[in-house]
Amino acid sequence: MTNQPSFEIQMAESRKVLVAFDPVNPGRKSSDFLVPIVTDDGELALLGSRSGKIAPYGLVVMTNKTVNENDLFAKLVDTGRTIASVDECLARLAKFIDQLNIVRIGNIVEISSNNRELKLEVAANTPSGFSRS
Repeated sequence: MTNQPSFEIQMAESRKVLVAFDPVNPGRKSSDFLVPIVTDDGELALLGSRSGKIAPYGLVVMTNKTVNENDLFAKLVDTGRTIASVDECLARLAKFIDQLNIVRIGNIVEISSNNRELKLEVAANTPSGFSRS
């Protein structure tokens, strides 16, 4: 019997998620979890997993369980969207979770890409601090 090296795949995990944020009604609670997608024109956007609508902003909230890229992938599949490449989608979701771990709970964020690199940009530190320009 030979000793084979074991390779453990490290999944990105977080207890933070994004929910849709409405700048017109910043006090409104949402349970529409957001997942990053690539739109038809190749841009990154945040898609509501329940509503199926694109949300320009997300509110960082804490969940009662840890989520990973597979959990978010399942939510994305449930929306009925076509996924061109599962591997690319999982990599994007892992990067998204890494970015969630950087931002603080209560931050309002928007998604951006710099050289096709997903990034969450803080638009406001709190919902009440959000100002539409």
